[in-house]
Amino acid sequence: MRSLRILIATHSPLSTEFGAGQMAINLAEAFREQGHDVTLWSPYPMPNMTRWWQGLQSLQLMRSKLDEFLESQKPFDIIDCYAPFITKKASRAGLVVARSVQPEILYILSQINNSQETGLRKLALLPFSYLFSIAHLFLLIQAWGRAKYILCLGSLELQWMKKWFPWWRNKLTYYKNALSKTDQVELAKVRLNRKKNQKEGTRFLWIGRWVAHKGIKELVDFIVKRAASYPQDTFTIAGCGNNAEKDFPIELIQSGTVKILPSFERIQLYYLLANHDMGLFTSRVEGWGLVLNEMLESGMPVFATPAGGVLDLQQFSKDMLRKFPPPLGQISNEQIISMCMDNYYSIFSWETIAKNYIDFIGNNIV
Repeated sequence: MRSLRILIATHSPLSTEFGAGQMAINLAEAFREQGHDVTLWSPYPMPNMTRWWQGLQSLQLMRSKLDEFLESQKPFDIIDCYAPFITKKASRAGLVVARSVQPEILYILSQINNSQETGLRKLALLPFSYLFSIAHLFLLIQAWGRAKYILCLGSLELQWMKKWFPWWRNKLTYYKNALSKTDQVELAKVRLNRKKNQKEGTRFLWIGRWVAHKGIKELVDFIVKRAASYPQDTFTIAGCGNNAEKDFPIELIQSGTVKILPSFERIQLYYLLANHDMGLFTSRVEGWGLVLNEMLESGMPVFATPAGGVLDLQQFSKDMLRKFPPPLGQISNEQIISMCMDNYYSIFSWETIAKNYIDFIGNNIV
């Protein structure tokens, strides 16, 4: 196929610290390695618009910025775009692919049902939350209608979209997520050098933002029960910000049973993975959950809820990916590195993802 002119427009800052930004960077690099001309675009820097009523205003500003950018550019063969950015003008500037980075509708519903506001303030803001959510949903569904294709993140989201939007079946497809080549090399070192924990007890690791859709209630319930039966076990909660500590019994924090690491540098991730035995993934709703890939590639078994990329990863890691919550009995710390990694890497690499993308979508480009 000829070299294509591709725009990847993300709503995230172009940094590996942000999930959507990281995915955009990795996809762009893979397309470039195939010989395509790729432009990465983000609306950032953006003004500080963090108030509860500014969400739609911020989104409209991002849409306007993309429209202005497109006016200054030659036409693109493919416009890979965050769905709510797809305006009428954007839909005319190239073949538009609405690429999902998270299940937008389920996230919106989760935010409404699990608002952090309480009392009278929550009641007062609820009508506005519904209003903004309806407006966001309208823009999202309008964008899906304008897109030539809707690229779901993982087969679980594809199933959900086919169920609720059957009239778009012909434009639905999906892609898998993967880590960068650099991360995969570093995690392979962790996996190959992993040693069995010689101490009594299991060292559990959970990584993520401390928000309701990540299953934090279920996580806390499991830890409290597990710690009561197996006080020698430890639990590290990492990358969670400053709100996690208040949800745990103080005695678990003071005893060191629960260790809170509000944030960490990327280089610390490899140390965390190497020095824990079992991963925990508790999300109710998830885009993918790259932490699953990180834990599995480091040789760490993971107890996971059926969300995000679990369904797609399961066939390559049946004995490594287990059902959450773990049984309350003794958990074996035997080293388990039985995934067929060659087969895994052939599927979960950006090179393969980009090739499949172009093989499917490129056939419709003249």
